[in-house]
Amino acid sequence: MKILIRNHRTEKWQLVQSAAYQGEVELQNLIAEEPSLISINEVREGAGTLVVAIREFPLDIGSIDLVGFTAKGDIAVIECKLAANEEIKRKVIGQVFEYGAGIWGMSYETLDEKVFLRTQKNLAVLIQEAITDPTWDEEEFRTNVSVALQSGDFILIIVVDEISEELSKIVRFINDAGKPAFSLAALEMRRFHHGESEMLIPHVFGSTKPKTEVRPRNRKKWDENSFFEGLAQQSPAGVEPARKILEWVTNPGQVTRISWGEGEINGSFVPVVEHKGKDNPLFAVYTYGSLELYFQWYQYKKPFDSENKRIELLDRLNKIKGIDLPKDAINRRPSIRLEVFADSEARREFLEVFEWMIEQIKET
Repeated sequence: MKILIRNHRTEKWQLVQSAAYQGEVELQNLIAEEPSLISINEVREGAGTLVVAIREFPLDIGSIDLVGFTAKGDIAVIECKLAANEEIKRKVIGQVFEYGAGIWGMSYETLDEKVFLRTQKNLAVLIQEAITDPTWDEEEFRTNVSVALQSGDFILIIVVDEISEELSKIVRFINDAGKPAFSLAALEMRRFHHGESEMLIPHVFGSTKPKTEVRPRNRKKWDENSFFEGLAQQSPAGVEPARKILEWVTNPGQVTRISWGEGEINGSFVPVVEHKGKDNPLFAVYTYGSLELYFQWYQYKKPFDSENKRIELLDRLNKIKGIDLPKDAINRRPSIRLEVFADSEARREFLEVFEWMIEQIKET
């Protein structure tokens, strides 16, 4: 490929020189810093934009160069290779499939733990920071990621500095002849420089999946009746504690509102305190029998944006019988089994902690 450039002050065209990557790590860093360089909408219609890419994602069989996510919950498995690397021809195809198989069947919780190990942040927090969209639906994201993990519905991408005809043909063959549920693509990232300027030319090779093949999602608006029906099926021992917690939540003046989830599989309710125009979600109670604490959101809300305040909250919770949260929980989304709150004393102390928390919020 030959690229020429000129500015408005001269009519002379100048050749833009090709700029080689120093190594595959440089290519990985480029994608990690700007995941949107991979236009996955060219691979799967309606997939949105990659907003987060985790480098060196750990598996038992090795580390994936990058695992990327859209705000909708699409998952991209990304491997980077340079043209000079002989693996680009055949081995990299097997490698990207092997890594796809490595995360196939993984639970959302396990995936999230691995993300936290690499970044010291939960996946949902990374997404929220990347998009800064208050209307983003975390429950929908978690559901879509879980569905993709269980079905193997991934976007497999091989990023190269220069694509070969052989690799391009293999990608076309797998997509068009096999008609798989997953999507496979190669991304050529040619780089050029001229003077102090640098230029990237991303080019996707691979068939685009039509919108009709994007996995459907059946939204379900949960309410009190459907929630407790679901909880009774999945965690009968959690029904009575959850009812007591809901009674506390619905006491006049306790919280501003209850947000009922829209999960396809699991229901939830979240008590929300509104203060000075901002929502403060306290925790989430799920039909699979867990209460999840929102420390990863507390850190963005006053006064719990202070690490010391979150530590104080953690210490208060850990004094309750049956609760033993780790120190790093102050930046995460730890869960407590509802059975812990079958003990009336533990439940009373837990709710008193959140009465204190509500006072702290309203005093800000």
